Amino acid sequence: MMKSFLQYLGIEPERYQMAWISGSEGQKFADVMTHVVDEVKKVGPNRKLREEHE
Repeated sequence: MMKSFLQYLGIEPERYQMAWISGSEGQKFADVMTHVVDEVKKVGPNRKLREEHE
């Protein structure tokens, strides 16, 4: 549902990711954050923000 809402707002759904990580899973947190950053970089700048500035 959240991804559909983001699409409605003009935000790529790839920018939203969710993971369950315990406070004791520091390495898992670091791995997930690295993955999220890599995925968002692939998507590039937000198209809605680009359209507003053009």
